[in-house]
Amino acid sequence: MQKRFYVFLPIYLSFFVVLGIYEVYHPPFSTDSARIGDYEIKVETTPPVPEAGKVTTIHFLVLDKNENPVDNFRMGVQVYYNDNMVSSFLPSDHNSGKWDLDYTFNEPGNHVIRVDLVDFKNGGILPYAFNIGVLNFYMSLFTYLIIAGLAGAAGIVIAIILFQRKIWPKKSKT
Repeated sequence: MQKRFYVFLPIYLSFFVVLGIYEVYHPPFSTDSARIGDYEIKVETTPPVPEAGKVTTIHFLVLDKNENPVDNFRMGVQVYYNDNMVSSFLPSDHNSGKWDLDYTFNEPGNHVIRVDLVDFKNGGILPYAFNIGVLNFYMSLFTYLIIAGLAGAAGIVIAIILFQRKIWPKKSKT
């Protein structure tokens, strides 16, 4: 085996590194946005994949038609699990287009976050529902998958080194 095949090992290892970084910074799981009325509401969570029993920060960002943060808005939130309301936060005023809500999801599964945005211009309430998936084992499972991939890469490196140096004992012809 020639040494040029060692070029593929950094590519293999970098795949897992990039996958881990992408998953942490760009989660597909609990990020959503919706345009309701003259506003756009964006919802994100920290950590990117909420875990049951741990504190999750739900970030709300309210933008106007021109995608600028709304200076002052009033919004309330209800949290539903299996069509039952488990928590409610009364409408309150928020500044700078942001509202960070610390919340602990008690059960894994799909939770519905219903927001009620008060429209000061038209005097009504603009409701919308977002889905947030909650797991109870995600980070440990993801960590195990990354470790398994790195162990596989290490196994390939060791096998290449052993075969290239011909460390394996030769079979004798008897």
